[in-house]
Amino acid sequence: MQVNSATPQTDESTVTVPCLQTQGTGDLNVSPLASISLRRKQMGLLRSRSRLLPIAAIVAAGLLVAACDGSPSSGTSSSGTAPASGTHSSSGTHSSTTPYASSKATVIGDSTNVVVNPAVSAALKQAGITVTAVAPATARSTLLFPVSGGQMVIATLAGTVHHTGGLTFSHSDKTVMLTNLIINTNTEQFTAVVGGQSMPIFDLNLASPERASGGTVVASNITLTETPQAATALNGGLGVSTFKAGMNFGIATLTVAYARGHR
Repeated sequence: MQVNSATPQTDESTVTVPCLQTQGTGDLNVSPLASISLRRKQMGLLRSRSRLLPIAAIVAAGLLVAACDGSPSSGTSSSGTAPASGTHSSSGTHSSTTPYASSKATVIGDSTNVVVNPAVSAALKQAGITVTAVAPATARSTLLFPVSGGQMVIATLAGTVHHTGGLTFSHSDKTVMLTNLIINTNTEQFTAVVGGQSMPIFDLNLASPERASGGTVVASNITLTETPQAATALNGGLGVSTFKAGMNFGIATLTVAYARGHR
C-alpha cells in the first residue's frame, strides 16, 4: 500500500525571517539584522547622553554661581564698608594736604633799632674808629636797620628777620663793612656778611617779653654781645685791638610787621 505525501504549498507573499534560533541548551544566537537594529539603538542612546552631559554641567555651574552670590561675603557687612583711599571716619579725619601752620607769619617790614652802649661809643672815639651806616640803614642817635623780610612764629618770636643796609667801621685808611644783617631768634644770633663770609657778630639775649598787636610784634631790651668772630674780624681788618669778645655793644628793639593771610 502506497501512501502519497502531499508537499505543502507556501504562499509567495509571506516571507519568514527567523529572528532567534535555539542551538543546544540555553544558547541564544542574535541574527545579523537584529544586531544591527540593537546597535543603532545603542548609538542613539549614546548620542542623547552626549548632548545631555554639557547641558547638565552648565545648569550645575549656574546653580553654584547663584548659591555663591546669595551667600554673604566673609568679613563684610552693610555698616563695615571700607573707606576710600586717603580718607578716614569722622572720628579720625585725615587729609593728604599738609596742615596749615597758622602761627607762622611772613615778615613784611619795620626795623631793628640799636642804642649803642655809651662806653663802647667812648672807646671807639678814643681809638679813632668811626661808624657809618650803609643805606638804607641810618646812624644818628641810634642805629636803625630796616626789615626786609623773613619768617616768624608770632607766639614765640622764633624765626629769622632779614634787614637791608649795614654798617661800615673805619680807621685811618682801613674799613670793614657789615652787610646782609639777619636776626635768628632760633640760634639767638645776629649775623652779617664780613669780607664775603657770613658770621655771627652779636649774641642775643631774648629774655625780655615781646608784645603784639594789630599785625605787629615788638621785642625790646635785646642785649647785643659781641662775638669772638666779630672781634677778630674788626680788629684784624682795622689794625686795632679795641673790640673784645663778650663786650656789650648795645640794646636793640625789634619791631616786626607780619602779613595776615600770607603765612
